[in-house]
Amino acid sequence: MLKLATLPNPTNKSAVIVELCLSHLLHAYVTPEMLAEYQRVLGDTPLLLEEIQRHFALCLPLFSATAIAHEPDNRILECALACQADYLLTVNTAPGHFDQPRYGDVRVLTPGAFLTLPATQTLLRRSTGSS
Repeated sequence: MLKLATLPNPTNKSAVIVELCLSHLLHAYVTPEMLAEYQRVLGDTPLLLEEIQRHFALCLPLFSATAIAHEPDNRILECALACQADYLLTVNTAPGHFDQPRYGDVRVLTPGAFLTLPATQTLLRRSTGSS
């Protein structure tokens, strides 16, 4: 579960995670509301949007979350909880946003922290073909 707040580029950590998702080494989920937001934010990169639509699994939460003060962030949380994600990855951990270390069983990490996890390091080695 990755909250894309900015356009990924080859040098940022979110871009690395997106590439792992597009390579099917990580599972990523989106809701229709998230896709609409991605379209708004990433509208000038139609190829990336097409890849996200093709490779990210669609999630349709059947409940509303209210745990986060910044209401739109609850849509991301609903997706993470509904698909039983292990991690919700976001750079927005400021008060009122994703400011808890976990919501239920879903851990909140920044993309940078996620990339340092041993399991993620193994995936990165696999994606580059190094041992």
